[in-house]
This record gives sequence, structure tokens and C-alpha cells, in this order.
Amino acid sequence: MTPVNCNGITKGGNKCRARVIPGTSWCVFHSADDEQRRAWAAQGGVNSSTKARARKQLPGEAMESDELTAWLAVVFRRLVKGDLEPQIATATANLARTMLAVREASEIETRLAALEKAVDGQRMSNGRFTA
Repeated sequence: MTPVNCNGITKGGNKCRARVIPGTSWCVFHSADDEQRRAWAAQGGVNSSTKARARKQLPGEAMESDELTAWLAVVFRRLVKGDLEPQIATATANLARTMLAVREASEIETRLAALEKAVDGQRMSNGRFTA
């Protein structure tokens, strides 16, 4: 019968308490030829990276102005409480400012195109405008 706990020794010198792979005496962390261990090692903590954690917190779709304002309020509260690094808050504020600038530019382009279309409709064949 195989043991329930691994025969490996931890870095701290204690006996490993992880469950063994069926049919062996080792867990996935101490097994020399286990595919799962290699897959986890290849993953290399990608899911626990700062980038991955930040990605999980972001909303998936574009935000309206009021949603963006609410999101910035959350960032501000976390910054004041000390739960957020100032560099992240600064980057968030810069991105929000850029998002608003792009939105405003898009709105101006749309309005300008509508005005140009209206002006073209009032232009006579000689290039003058109707009253």
C-alpha cells in the first residue's frame, strides 16, 4: 500500500505533508518525472504575477464616464487606506485621463463631420451658401 503523505523533505527540513501521486511515494512537487509538476514549473507563477492580479480586477468592457469616475474613487480610497501603491494609482489616473481625452476627441470628430455634412448640403453650385 502506498503512503498517504509524500516521502520528500521540504526546504525547511520537515517531512512533506502533501498527498502522494497514486502508485508512488512522492507528491507532484517531489516527483522527478511527473507531467503535472513540469507543467506547473513551466507556468512559473504566471497567474500570481502582478500583471495577472491587476487583469483580474479590471472590468472587461469599456466604461462610461460615470463608471470611470466610480472606478477612480475606488482607486483613491485604496490609495488612502494604503492598500494600493502610489505608482499604480498614478498610472491609473494617467490612463483615465487618456481615455477621457480619446473619448472627447472622438466626440469632436463626430460633431465636426456632422457640421461639414450640413454645410455641404447648403452649398450652391457656384460655391456660395444659401441663406
